[in-house]
Amino acid sequence: MRKVYYPVARIGEMQPGEGRNVSVGTDDDCALFCVSPTEYFATGALCPHANEPLDQGHLEGFELVCRRHHLCFDIRNGNCTNAGGFSVRTFEVKLEGQAILIGVWED
Repeated sequence: MRKVYYPVARIGEMQPGEGRNVSVGTDDDCALFCVSPTEYFATGALCPHANEPLDQGHLEGFELVCRRHHLCFDIRNGNCTNAGGFSVRTFEVKLEGQAILIGVWED
């Protein structure tokens, strides 16, 4: 297996606090979040509790609040911060030039 990086957006296209659903590779959908003009994080696209789109949630610093049942996730590690038994997948994000890339493991 090897990690492949896919460009999903450009720096400056998103405002701090904004989330966006993006496609990565052939079938990995994820949500990209802008914390600051130079800091981005990516999680799985859906809340593990009720499959609500996470890009529609509210971002408060590094904490993402799902809009349906208000589960909170730390976008740095995917851990649920207000309920046990839940977590969301996280992806590596890196910046190259003006591109925002998300890394996924592929065969």
